[in-house]
Amino acid sequence: MKENMMKKLDSHFGDVNKLYIGEIDMKNFWEVQDRKIIYKSGIVSFKEEKCYHTKKKIIHPFFKMEFLDWVNIVPLTTKEEVVLVKQYRFGINEVTLEVPAGTLDKGEQDPQLAAQRELLEETGYSSNDIVSLGKVAANPAIQNNYCHFYLAKDVILTSEQDLDLTEDIDIELVKLTEIDSLISSGQIKHSLSILNLLYAKEYLNK
Repeated sequence: MKENMMKKLDSHFGDVNKLYIGEIDMKNFWEVQDRKIIYKSGIVSFKEEKCYHTKKKIIHPFFKMEFLDWVNIVPLTTKEEVVLVKQYRFGINEVTLEVPAGTLDKGEQDPQLAAQRELLEETGYSSNDIVSLGKVAANPAIQNNYCHFYLAKDVILTSEQDLDLTEDIDIELVKLTEIDSLISSGQIKHSLSILNLLYAKEYLNK
C-alpha cells in the first residue's frame, strides 16, 4: 500500500524522495503570469499574483502584503526591569502589553538604528549597548517582510516620548523574572513581542 502511495505521489510531483531531500526547488514550481496592485498606502502594498504550477498544471491567485521591515527591541534597565509599552491595537480591539517596536522609515537602511529610534520615540529610553538577536519572517504565507530583534542593555531615561498623532502609549517597567508568567497568562500576547523576549532571555542566560 505504501509503495502504491509513493508511486501516485511520484506521478503527481515527480520523485518524492528528491523533493524531501531538497534536490527539487519548490519555488520553481510556480511561475508568476500576472501581477497587479489592489491597494497601496504609505505602509503597505496589497498585491494579487496569478501563478501557474508547472507540475500540477493549474493557475491560482495568491495575495501578498508588502511591508518595509519591522523592528522589535527589548529594553533592559540596570535593575533588570524590562521597559514595556501598553497601547490599543485596532486589529484585535484590545489594549496590549508589548516591547517597543515599529517599522523602518522609507529610505532607512539600518534596522538597528530604526530600533534605537523607535525605543527613544515610544519610551524616552536609550542605550549605548544594543545587541542584535537576529530576524524572523513576520508572516511568510502572505507577507514579504522580516522583523529584526534587538536587546538594549542598561537603558536609561533620557527624554520625553515623541509619539505619532495616532499613538497613545503608556510605559510599564516589569521585572525580567516576571516575563514568563506574563506570557503564560496571556497578558503579553503579541507573537513578535513574545518571540523577541524569549530570544533576549536566551541570550542573557548564555
